[in-house]
Amino acid sequence: KSTLVNFLTGQETDKLAEEKKRGLTINIGYTFYEYADQTISIVDVPGHRDFFKNTVAGFSNADAVLFVIDSTQGWSEQSEQHFNALIGLSKLNILFVFTKLDMKESNADEQWLIDKVSNIKDMNYKILKFDKNSTDKISLIEDIQTFISTCTNEYSSFWIDRSFLIDGIGRIVTGTVGSGFSLSGPFITTRGEKLEVKSIESVNEEYTQETGSQRVAISLKKSSGVIPKRGDLLSNTVLSESIHIFIKLDIESSKEIRNNTLKLFAGTSNHLVEKIHPLRIGEETYAIAKLGKPAALPMKEKMVLHNIDRDSFIACEFTMQVNNKNLIKHLTRESKKKGSYNNLYDLLYLLPFKNSDDSLRIGQMFTDEANLNLLNNNIKDNAETINKFGINKYLYEKFYIEEADIQYLFSAFEDISVKENQIKLATDNTDEDKKVLNLISNELGGELKVPDIDLKKFDRDVVKNLFLKDKLIRISKNILYTDNHFKEVLRIIEQLPTTFTITEFKSLSGLSRKYTIPILEILDGKQIIKKIDSDGTRQKLIS
Repeated sequence: KSTLVNFLTGQETDKLAEEKKRGLTINIGYTFYEYADQTISIVDVPGHRDFFKNTVAGFSNADAVLFVIDSTQGWSEQSEQHFNALIGLSKLNILFVFTKLDMKESNADEQWLIDKVSNIKDMNYKILKFDKNSTDKISLIEDIQTFISTCTNEYSSFWIDRSFLIDGIGRIVTGTVGSGFSLSGPFITTRGEKLEVKSIESVNEEYTQETGSQRVAISLKKSSGVIPKRGDLLSNTVLSESIHIFIKLDIESSKEIRNNTLKLFAGTSNHLVEKIHPLRIGEETYAIAKLGKPAALPMKEKMVLHNIDRDSFIACEFTMQVNNKNLIKHLTRESKKKGSYNNLYDLLYLLPFKNSDDSLRIGQMFTDEANLNLLNNNIKDNAETINKFGINKYLYEKFYIEEADIQYLFSAFEDISVKENQIKLATDNTDEDKKVLNLISNELGGELKVPDIDLKKFDRDVVKNLFLKDKLIRISKNILYTDNHFKEVLRIIEQLPTTFTITEFKSLSGLSRKYTIPILEILDGKQIIKKIDSDGTRQKLIS
């Protein structure tokens, strides 16, 4: 492996004295080579099982894997271990390279390898041979580049694999940036801290690309009080931490994980799994896992569970954080009951992702029609009780719904509204409501700059009902919007960066301060954005 890396780059990655003495890689090594107008970064990871956590950390956000096979030894136990970990992490772009072909006892059994990997779903692979004495360097690099051109990388994360100090420069953190991560920032840690970045470099040159899969080094300002470390995750948006996570497992039987010592590997981090409770949902297995320390993970992050007792690997995927104590009890209880569910919507009322083609969007969450009707009927049937304790507490404890999602949930209801933690049942007068709403909409027009209209000429009860249904929204004393106007405001918010100024909103919307300030305050109240400084800068809470 080290010979191949040296052949491609002219550099040594094993730099520790112990690595040179023992002739094996212990820590992660970094180097690169250039081809045409591209720079190809190489992360050299240990092959020995004693340093497995370093090995997995090196896989983070890689476009492709050079999987080196010693042709004098063939497919070893360690080869199997690393291969299973790669498959578990969905690292499916693999270049297998047979080495030591100059040795008399070499045996590059390509057909055996083809038979092993060809049935793996979505596997993209190529087999190469390397002989340090006869292989042409340019031809080998061209073969590698041709393969890389077939690989895709949609990671939107930046896992830190090194953090160190340089005299006269300060704190440096490095990692492999996924193509979906914006290097224009912001850089936010798992604890919600924003890094103060001095400069970004890639291969000792200032990094200028907006996005891309590349090795980068970030130099932090001395004023930055944040000290990221290896295993930390940087993201462009705030991610919440939790000890409990809900994951999807690539196993058919929960027996594979019950009563075993498990370690979870995600990016450059690893976590001891203290407890795990599997749940069978349709043909799939999910689980609620309790970790030894809090973790913040990107949605759909591919991870791997190492069953230390069996020395086996289980692919898994992060689906959501679980901070609601009532939900933790619910999932644990259902696991112990070994209940059977057809789909996730039978177990959870709202999900942060689409679980089926007929999913209904509720803000940034999703549900199905059956759950929406169930929630609607339950709230109406218990309206009096709910208003004694407040709708926020009721939905959080009984249906595990966060306060930030409640306004969006009620927007989907035609006959119930919520205000100041209380619910109100709307009267059933649909035809008259539509008639009056159409008249008001025609007077207001389709632009966000609306005329002042007199609502007194319309039926008072109907107008009140339209406000209850969120068909009419009072922006300020003299500014009235329909729900269609408000949807246009949300469309503008979607186009703005995660953090934006009042000026940026005014520029994109074309509205004056008369409109801008009350609109932003309404959005603050609906927890769509929040004000983060005295200048009125806003941060989007929902992207």
